[in-house]
Amino acid sequence: MAHEKKQIVTAVALLVCVFLVGFWEIMSSYSNRALDAFKLSNDAFVGFEQSDKSKYIIKSVPVVTTVMEPNVAAFMIKPREQENDSIVLTRLVHGYNMCDCMKIKGYTVDLLADTRRGHESVTNNLPKQLQIWRLTSSSGGISIWVTSMLRSGDFSALAIDVRSMVFPRVGMEEDPSWVPRGLTWSSLKHPITNTKMMLQAKWNNSRCDIWTFLRLKQPSWASEDMLTLVSAYRGSAFTKEKEPAVMMNVVAAHVAIMNELKIWRKKTTEE
Repeated sequence: MAHEKKQIVTAVALLVCVFLVGFWEIMSSYSNRALDAFKLSNDAFVGFEQSDKSKYIIKSVPVVTTVMEPNVAAFMIKPREQENDSIVLTRLVHGYNMCDCMKIKGYTVDLLADTRRGHESVTNNLPKQLQIWRLTSSSGGISIWVTSMLRSGDFSALAIDVRSMVFPRVGMEEDPSWVPRGLTWSSLKHPITNTKMMLQAKWNNSRCDIWTFLRLKQPSWASEDMLTLVSAYRGSAFTKEKEPAVMMNVVAAHVAIMNELKIWRKKTTEE
């Protein structure tokens, strides 16, 4: 009798294991499916023309035009009355986490000001619905960036933190010089260190989601419903004393293109 019970328990355990392995294989295969193509692409900006040409010269910049390309449009903005060589480059991207994206590239990202709803008390002298950042490269170069989250339907500004975007969220710092090469003789020399680095990379690639890490869910990609508008200073190096002036220049250009995009979106959707 005891032997029969033992056999039944063993059979049930085997069935459970087979079920779990089968479920994992099915979900893993499903999670590896191709990502859905974005509905909004650079095609929507063919023939883009700015409505107000009094203060800025706005030129479209080419972007990759594949169906899975998160960059929707890019622009170069330059004030009409300007003596130096500084310009502002702006990208409209399917909603993504600019901060973590740049951290992966080795930048230090610091928040200088936040004018989203609920944050106006300390930044009431700046335009609303912006987040202003200082980016410092690994070589010490400094630039000012401005971000806004927009609704993809009408390009209206949203009170959403760009850091809340899941893609490409990073939970652990990685060694930029480490490249995964699978199981090699050199990796066996430091198994604990290499295993830790591999797990860190997999955790970051999973967007810090346990189900994605276990290959039971498709990795999060850029948002279809929200867009990230990113404006970055490009020009001569500046000192900390000149940072406020540079910041205001980037903010003004960012607000200008944000208004132009909203006007363009309304015009194209009404046609």
